[in-house]
Amino acid sequence: MAGPTQVHAPLYISSRSADVILSDIRPTKLNIDALQSINVLLDEFLYNILSVARSLATDQLRAGLHKVLPTALGKEALLEAEVELRAHWERTGSAAGSGSSHSRNAEKGANFHLQWMFELLRLKCEAYSTLSDTDEDPEAESRLYERMDVDGVTPPKEALLTPAALYLTAILESVCENVLSNVGRVATRDSSRTTANVQDL
Repeated sequence: MAGPTQVHAPLYISSRSADVILSDIRPTKLNIDALQSINVLLDEFLYNILSVARSLATDQLRAGLHKVLPTALGKEALLEAEVELRAHWERTGSAAGSGSSHSRNAEKGANFHLQWMFELLRLKCEAYSTLSDTDEDPEAESRLYERMDVDGVTPPKEALLTPAALYLTAILESVCENVLSNVGRVATRDSSRTTANVQDL
């Protein structure tokens, strides 16, 4: 497929969280068009990483990020993701990297269904994002799994899906915070302005 299918407008960051980050220098709000643009940017970024990685294994996601964003921003996002992943292994008592080896075994000889994995990871990342007001939506996931079943696609196991979702969420949050910090600096150059817009992105 050429790109992500818009099932709903992406919601990785809420207006409230955006305003908090923007107001680091002085009180500033983000208008709705700019907020939507940032969420769409993150959505496309998620799709591009998955498109390159063609896997939910965190080592492949890492390689995908390097190709999609081979900059200092990408390295910073990667560090955040590694910290989040390590914390996950410590919480669950799993061995670091177990998700990756599981993925390699699970995907051997199988096709990576990009569009389905993108839609599933979108739901997970929106729910996991600390910048979003979105909670996990079991009904939406159930509907997605039903559609996957009709298409003959087997959903990934939780042992693979959860680390991937946490890893990708940390990447998206890092990129988002960096973008908003830069937007805040641009917007506050004019002391009369209290709202950041699309032109500031």
